[in-house]
Amino acid sequence: MLRIGLDIDNCIANFDAGYLSRFKKWPKHDWAISRNVEHILIKERKFWLSLPVLRKPNFTPKLYCSSRVNNKRWTKQYLKDNEFPNAPLYQIPGYKLSKAPILKGRVDVFVDDSIKNFEDLNSQGIPCLLIDSPQNRNYETEYRIHSLDEKEIESIYLKMKSNETK
Repeated sequence: MLRIGLDIDNCIANFDAGYLSRFKKWPKHDWAISRNVEHILIKERKFWLSLPVLRKPNFTPKLYCSSRVNNKRWTKQYLKDNEFPNAPLYQIPGYKLSKAPILKGRVDVFVDDSIKNFEDLNSQGIPCLLIDSPQNRNYETEYRIHSLDEKEIESIYLKMKSNETK
């Protein structure tokens, strides 16, 4: 059985829709989003608990791992309130830190929407698949998935492992 780890924001929770609802416009620069998260949203429990569900897995993940700065209890509550499968939650406090130290040895494959995380994890020997999102569609990879279907994840993971041995 494949040990699959899942990111949260823009993988299972629609952070972008929640952000747009809260601030009414999308900033021109990523640093502005980070500033708003680190100085405003960090304190807003309601924001984190009311993010729309983007997609649900048809399996129980080995773990969830997110680069969030908010209270970890709010993330746990979000998962419970939205009836996500129960699994351990690892929360990295900040967007600039690698998830690799947490994931190494705990998962066979991780699913993330961030190109930065995708490249970082794969470069550190942790297989990562890129889940499709509007922000990453310009990035070419054969390791893109479009759902949290266990069979799709397993298929692309096996393709990745097969390419490693060539």
